[in-house]
Amino acid sequence: MISFARSVKEEIVYNEFDRCCQKALLAALIKINGSLSISRKGVGITLPSENAKIASKSHKILKNLYQPDIELLVSKKVKLKKNNVYVLKINKAKEILEDLCIDIIDVNKIPEKKLLEKQCCKRAYLAGAFLACGSVNHPNTANYHLEIGLDDQNHTRFICDLMNQFQLNAKIIKRRNKYVAYLKSAEKIGDFLRIVGSYQSLLFFESTRIDRDFTNNINRLENCLVANEMKTLQASNAQIDDIVTIQMYGDLTVLDEKIQVIASLRLENPEASLNELVDLYIDKTNLSISKSNVNHQLKKIKAHAQHLRNMYEREDGA
Repeated sequence: MISFARSVKEEIVYNEFDRCCQKALLAALIKINGSLSISRKGVGITLPSENAKIASKSHKILKNLYQPDIELLVSKKVKLKKNNVYVLKINKAKEILEDLCIDIIDVNKIPEKKLLEKQCCKRAYLAGAFLACGSVNHPNTANYHLEIGLDDQNHTRFICDLMNQFQLNAKIIKRRNKYVAYLKSAEKIGDFLRIVGSYQSLLFFESTRIDRDFTNNINRLENCLVANEMKTLQASNAQIDDIVTIQMYGDLTVLDEKIQVIASLRLENPEASLNELVDLYIDKTNLSISKSNVNHQLKKIKAHAQHLRNMYEREDGA
């Protein structure tokens, strides 16, 4: 089954980008995943990817912008899942690097301002960074999380700042040898998907999140209802115990008529809530009574029952 992160990336790949945005996206891919080499043939770029569609997109953009000589190699990873690795080798790439404002000496150097002057190019750079090393949890999980992890701290800080230009509230943590710009808010993750042009994934993310939150809310509501029912039942059992105590040690008729009616209703309706006892009292007597008054009468019953218990305990002790 394809992961949610991969579906986001493959949707980004299918998008069409303007020429300026193609440069921004390609620059992010090369800065993060690319490596440079210098030989007698000049400066070369090696650009690997485990995703064939990302490799194909990179190849298409390179051909469209620069028509370079590109060699495609396919190898197997040695570790873990042993996936294919698709490698683009671009020879005589000095002009490409210069046009993309990539420093030959320091590939990770943050991009020059002229590369990302437009908002669309900033979005494309974030899209390229996510294609290169981004991940996002499936919205079914309890933990909403999107991240872009890089080796270079300055470049990570640049990407974090770029994300925050879109009010994403991104933050940075260090995880082992990586610096990670991340989002934890479901709302901000949705905004990021919109920013990078992954609209179908955004719809799926929001729909799944809403369904999941709705289910969780229903479960919480059901838990509250069960808890309230248990609380009502416990209170009712205690009230019935008080009434039975009065019947054992004394006589309910010594109490006023209102208390006698409420005691009788409680014995007949052990699962009734206070609100339901109010309705039952009104139906039986045609007299109005408030919930607080019913509760007050039940407290009188409790006090009288406790008085009888204490009295007979003293007599037994004597």
